[in-house]
Amino acid sequence: MEEQTENHQPYVIKKSSGGDGLFDMKRIINLLLHNWYLFIISVPLCLGGVYIYHRYTIPVYRASATILLKSSQDRTITQSGLMEGFGLSPEVRNIENQTFIIKSYRIVKKAIDRLDFGVSYFTHGRIKDTEVYNQSPFRVTFDSIHPQLLNVPIHVTCISPEKLLVKVSTEGGRLHDYSSQKDVGYCGNLQFEKEITWGETIHHDSFSFKITKGSTRPCQPGVDYYFLFRSHASLAGEYRGRLGVSPFREGSSILFISATGTTPGKLIRFLDVLSEVIMENNLERKNDMATRSLTFIKKQLVSVADSLEKVQNELMTYRKSNRFMVPSEYSSKLADQYYDIEKDLKLLQIRKDYFNYLDEKLETDFNIDNFMMLAVSDESNGLVNQLVTQLFSLKEEYELIKDNAEGTNPYIQNLASKVTLTETNLHKAIQQVLNDIKLQENELKGSLLSLDAKMNQLPELEKHYYDIDRKYKLNDAIYTFLLQKHSENQITKASNTPDNEILDTPTISYIVSPNKKNNYSKAFMIGLLLPGAFIVIRELLNNKIRGKDDLEQLFPQLPLMGVIMHNHTSSQDVIHNHPHTIISESFRSLRTKIKFMNCTDESKVISVSSTNTGEGKTFCAQNLACVFSISGKRTVLLGFDMRKPRLTEIFDLKNHAGLSNYLSGQQAFEDIIFNTGMNNLFVIPAGPVPPNPSELIEGERTSVLFDRLRKEFDVIIIDSPPVGLVADGRMLMDYSDCHLYVVRVNHTNKEHMGHTLHNLMSENVKSLGIILNDVNSKEKGYGYYSTEYYGYKE
Repeated sequence: MEEQTENHQPYVIKKSSGGDGLFDMKRIINLLLHNWYLFIISVPLCLGGVYIYHRYTIPVYRASATILLKSSQDRTITQSGLMEGFGLSPEVRNIENQTFIIKSYRIVKKAIDRLDFGVSYFTHGRIKDTEVYNQSPFRVTFDSIHPQLLNVPIHVTCISPEKLLVKVSTEGGRLHDYSSQKDVGYCGNLQFEKEITWGETIHHDSFSFKITKGSTRPCQPGVDYYFLFRSHASLAGEYRGRLGVSPFREGSSILFISATGTTPGKLIRFLDVLSEVIMENNLERKNDMATRSLTFIKKQLVSVADSLEKVQNELMTYRKSNRFMVPSEYSSKLADQYYDIEKDLKLLQIRKDYFNYLDEKLETDFNIDNFMMLAVSDESNGLVNQLVTQLFSLKEEYELIKDNAEGTNPYIQNLASKVTLTETNLHKAIQQVLNDIKLQENELKGSLLSLDAKMNQLPELEKHYYDIDRKYKLNDAIYTFLLQKHSENQITKASNTPDNEILDTPTISYIVSPNKKNNYSKAFMIGLLLPGAFIVIRELLNNKIRGKDDLEQLFPQLPLMGVIMHNHTSSQDVIHNHPHTIISESFRSLRTKIKFMNCTDESKVISVSSTNTGEGKTFCAQNLACVFSISGKRTVLLGFDMRKPRLTEIFDLKNHAGLSNYLSGQQAFEDIIFNTGMNNLFVIPAGPVPPNPSELIEGERTSVLFDRLRKEFDVIIIDSPPVGLVADGRMLMDYSDCHLYVVRVNHTNKEHMGHTLHNLMSENVKSLGIILNDVNSKEKGYGYYSTEYYGYKE
C-alpha cells in the first residue's frame, strides 16, 4: 500500500498528440457537416444584413481630375530677361511641394469662396437623409450682411402650390456673417414656425432669407425638406480633409487630384473650380514680380516726365532769350562726353538706391507684398537677381504651407533654414554689388572732374547752354529707356502661361463605399466563418465526452465494451418492447463482448457504474439484464443505488422490501427478491432509502448475499451507485467479476471521469471496460448500425 501511494500522481487529461492530424481534420469536418443548419441560417442572415446596409447607406463617391506639371529650366534674371517676373524655384516645382500647395487651406478656401456651397439642401427620409445639389425644388437667397444660423436644419414643407411652412427648432447655434466671414454671436433656444409664400423674405434675429422656386422639379406636398447654412471656413476645412493629391508614379509630373463625398455634383463642381484656382495661382505667381516691376517703372516715368518737361521749357526759353547759334565742334564733343558720363552716373545712382533699399528691407522685414523687381540692372548683378527671386519663392512657399503643418515638421524647419541662408547670402551679394558701384562712381566722377576743367574754358554763354542741353538729353534718354522696359514687361506678362495644364476634367471615378462586391464577399465568408468558429470554439471549450475518439485519446488502455445508441422511445425496457431496433442490437453486441472479456467461466457478477448521475447506468443495467435473460441465462438485477433507487420506480416496487431491509437484518432473502414477469429475470430492489448505505454494504450480510446469488443465478447485474460520487460503488467492485463503466455522450465530464478512472486503475481494478451510452446513430463512425435493417426508422 505504501508503494502504491508513493507512485500515485494526480490525473492530467491527455491532449491529442497530433500524430494523426488527418483524423483530427476529419473530426472537424464531421462536426461542420453535422451542424450544416447553422451555415444555412448564418449565410443568408449575413447576406441579408449587407443588402439592408447597402439599401440604407449613403454612397461615398470619388471624383478625380488630372493635372500636368510642366517642367522648365530655372532662369537667372539678366539684363534682357529682367522684367519677366517668373522663374520659380526648384523646390516649388517639386511634386511634394506642389502637393502641399494644392492642399493648402488658402487654395481650398479660395475655391470654396467661388462656389455656392454656403447652403446645403436635403430631403428628409424615414431612415436616411439625402443631400440634393442643383436638384432641390427651391432655392434659398440669404442676406450676406445679416447673421445667419449655422449648421441648424431649417425645415421646409410645401402646404399648397403657393404656400410653404418653415420650421426651426434648436437649443442653440452659432451666428455667422458671410460678408466678413466671421462668427458674430450665439443663438440660444429657438422655436420658429411660419407660413410663407414663394419669394417672401423671412426676417429674424438669427437669419434672413427668402425661398424661391427651383428650376429642376416642383415641390412635393407633404415631403419634408430642409437646408443648412455652412460657413466657408468649415467647408474649406472639410473639403481639404477629403482632398487627395498623388503622382501617377514616382518621378512623374502628372498629378491626380481627387476628392470624396456623398454628393457627386458637388465633388465635380469643387474639383472644377479648384483646378481653375490652381491654374490662376500658378499664373499669378509668375506675373507677381512683373506686376510690381510695372508699378515701379510707372512711378519712375512720372518723375522723369516732370523733370524732362521742366528742362525742355528751360532750354527753349534760353534759346529765345540769347538767340544762341550752333556750338562749335570742339564744344559739342565735350558736351557729348559729359552727357555720357552723367548718364552712367544716373543709372548707377538708381541701382545704388535700389540695392540700399533692398538691404534695408533685409535688415528689417523682407515683405514679399511690398517687393518690386529692379528696373535697371546688368549682367554683373545676376547673382543678386537670382537670390532675390529664390528668396521671393521660398517666402511665398513658406506662407502657403506653414498652416498645413506644425512648426516641428522637418520640412517646415528645413524651409525656414533655406530662407535664413538665402537672406544671408543675399546680404553679402548686395554689399559686394554696392562696393562695385562705389568703385565705378569714383572712376566716373574723376573723369567728370577732368571734363569740368575743359568745359570751364568755354565761353560762358555756350557753357550754360550745354548744361541745360545735357540735362535735357539725360532725362530724355532715361525716359525712353523706361518706356522701352515698360513695353517689354507688358509683352512678357501678356505672353505668360501657367506651368500646369489640366489633362482630364473632373469626373466620378468610382464609389468608395459601400463596395457591394467586396461587402457581399465578406458577408459570405463571415456567414461561413461565424458558425465554423462557433462550432470549433464550442468543441474546444467542451469538457464533455463527445465520442469514442475522446475515450481512445484519454484511456487507450481500457476496452470499449459497447456503444449504446440513443433511445428514441419512451420505454426503459427496449429489449422486450423494441427488440428489432439498433439500440436492442447494441445491447446484444455488448453481451457478446462481455463473453470475450478477460473473465473466467465463473464470472457471474457484473457491476454497472458511472461517474455521476444521469449517465444511463440504470438503463444499461436493466437492458443488459434483459438481454442476458432472453439468452437463457438465469439473471438477477440488484438495485444497489440505495440513495436514488431508480429500479424501484421502474418495476413499481416502492412499497416493497429491498436490499436496505436485508442488509440491516430486517428481512430474509426470500422477502426481497421479485419475479419481473419476464423469463429468467429477477430483481432485488433497493428498498427504503437508508441513512447509512456505505455501512450496510460493508456489513457481513453483503458477502452472504453474493455467495447465495452466485449459487442460484447464472448472471448477476449490479446497478451500482456512481463511483465518482460515493464510495459505495467502489466497495461493490470487490464482489464483481466484470466492471462496466457507463459514459454518456455530451454529458459525462472529462475531468471528473478521468480522475475517477485513474483512481480505479491505480487500485488495480481488473476487468474494467467502458460503455459509451446515448450515441446518435447519425454520427460518423457509427454507421455500421442500420436502422432499416433492424426494421426501425428513427
